[in-house]
Amino acid sequence: MKKTSSHIPFLVLLLLSIGIAGLITSCQKKAELPTVSDYETFQDPIKGLEVQYPKDWMRQTDPKRTKIYSSQVVSEKFYDLYSAGSTTVNSEQGGVEIEISSESFKDVNVGTLEAYKATTMQTYSVLNLSGEQPAMIGKENGFKFSYKIKVGKETMLQGEKIIVAHDSMFYTVSISGFNDYFEVYKPLLDKVVESVKLPKPKVSYKDPNAAALPSAEVSKFNNDFVEFEHPDNFDVSMPKEKKGGALHTLHLEGLRKDCTFDLDIFPMKTDKGEVKFEKFVDDNKGKFKPKATGSATVDGTNAITVTAAPPAKDIERVVYFLTKGEKIYQLVVTWYKPLTNDFKPAFEKVVASMKLK
Repeated sequence: MKKTSSHIPFLVLLLLSIGIAGLITSCQKKAELPTVSDYETFQDPIKGLEVQYPKDWMRQTDPKRTKIYSSQVVSEKFYDLYSAGSTTVNSEQGGVEIEISSESFKDVNVGTLEAYKATTMQTYSVLNLSGEQPAMIGKENGFKFSYKIKVGKETMLQGEKIIVAHDSMFYTVSISGFNDYFEVYKPLLDKVVESVKLPKPKVSYKDPNAAALPSAEVSKFNNDFVEFEHPDNFDVSMPKEKKGGALHTLHLEGLRKDCTFDLDIFPMKTDKGEVKFEKFVDDNKGKFKPKATGSATVDGTNAITVTAAPPAKDIERVVYFLTKGEKIYQLVVTWYKPLTNDFKPAFEKVVASMKLK
């Protein structure tokens, strides 16, 4: 009787195991650069710093820093790293972090970028920072360092730190990622870094009106309803109380309380039935005691304009009514008449930049 070689089952098992291992390896998720079509704009209400980042990413902000993560899971992995000094990241948990932080000259007891460089090297000695190159944040020139260290048995952390001095402050933008995510996401990370706007330098004015005038520099506001650019010394707020069933209410204001921009967005379909645009305009324009009516274009859409009677002495006001999709938009622009040449063109630029969603 012919004997069967005892080595055959072993070889079969070995070949099968190699094949299965290869199959598992080939199925592991690899980092891919995501396509980002929409960005969120964060404006620090205290420091005035601004940054744009992918809309579905996660942001955490405290008085000292702002952190942005590609996902909730990634934020937890970075937390593990910072709290324990190491972490293990598998193919489903990889991602990137962006951190923007600042320290005053007074806090670190140095006043030059070169001196702060030495402080940075000491503070982050564990990262073995190297490869110094010139770099920029906003319009300020500075330097950047690179690093790549092992933070787990099969986990690497790679990144860059970019540092500049601006208005008695040192600003650091750190971008980092686990394993191959940093290199793959680098074009996207660079785009976020390029979007950073540092706070405007503090300026002393002899004329008390000068500080309140609209800045020539602009910031971008973007949410689920609207996108527009506005003077960067104006703040956007969203009052909790919405007017007459509005879906969304937005208020733009600088130092002057009599120079404002208000947007209210109303649904055309309500529990009481569909709202006709013409009737909405007729019902609401009377509230502004119109002196004249006209027309304009907002985001390529025809709008009805109403020149309102002055709500108070030396106050001018123009109201825009328009409809797009299943929404009705009401824009109210108000300014102090003696400063018409400063505020009216600035608000017209806000309207011209608007993108309705």
